[in-house]
Amino acid sequence: MTELIMRLEDVSRKLWQVFGEHQSGKFNKVKCKDIQQKLLHFNENHSADSDNIDDIVQSLSKGYYLIKSGLEWHEPAIGHNSIDKLNDTHKARGLQWRLVMAYGGFETITKTLLNSKNYLNPETIKDFTAKCVLPSYSPLYPPDSKRKNLEKWLEKPLLEKKSAIADFLSVEKGDKTIIEKWIVQSTPIYTWAEAVILAKALRNATAHGALSATKVKEWGLQKPLLTLSDNLGEIVVAGMQKLI
Repeated sequence: MTELIMRLEDVSRKLWQVFGEHQSGKFNKVKCKDIQQKLLHFNENHSADSDNIDDIVQSLSKGYYLIKSGLEWHEPAIGHNSIDKLNDTHKARGLQWRLVMAYGGFETITKTLLNSKNYLNPETIKDFTAKCVLPSYSPLYPPDSKRKNLEKWLEKPLLEKKSAIADFLSVEKGDKTIIEKWIVQSTPIYTWAEAVILAKALRNATAHGALSATKVKEWGLQKPLLTLSDNLGEIVVAGMQKLI
């Protein structure tokens, strides 16, 4: 068990102790008010209505178990069977879907705490990470632009104000901006918010089928995918700690 998983489990235990034992029934008015006061740190419009508090607690639990399941996948691999031997492609694909799981849990928890039903955008991500009061972020450096299989993509001309890589990944708006900043312009990620925005872009490219495991290998994205998944876990730990 990694140190991050241990901290995630520990903060979860403490949070449920604060919330009190929850079974699918409803909390009493006093407990609802107590939980609402904690949620106000993330959004002042949280309601103390018992149905709302019940929904929030169940949503937080769902997000927690999803991100925990992703982060516990220590040697992820997808695509092999009992005949095939595990290869680097299987492992790269596993790292992609580990990130997809981690981001799904992160997004569920974040939207619940921010009291938002909309997709996360750069501004809401910045707002959330600021409210979590995280330590300084250790820079995430871009893949080596001199890699043969990446360099040839970087040398391709712009396609309608979009790099060949962004076009290939079919990313738009914020996803396009962060992908081009990190890979094309070779600029490190310096903040937690940027890390989440990059994780979201890579998650979308994976879930939509544009980013293959082969490209993950060719572009050298294995370690960044692992790091970004862990970053999402770190933010969730900090966010849950603020509720406590």
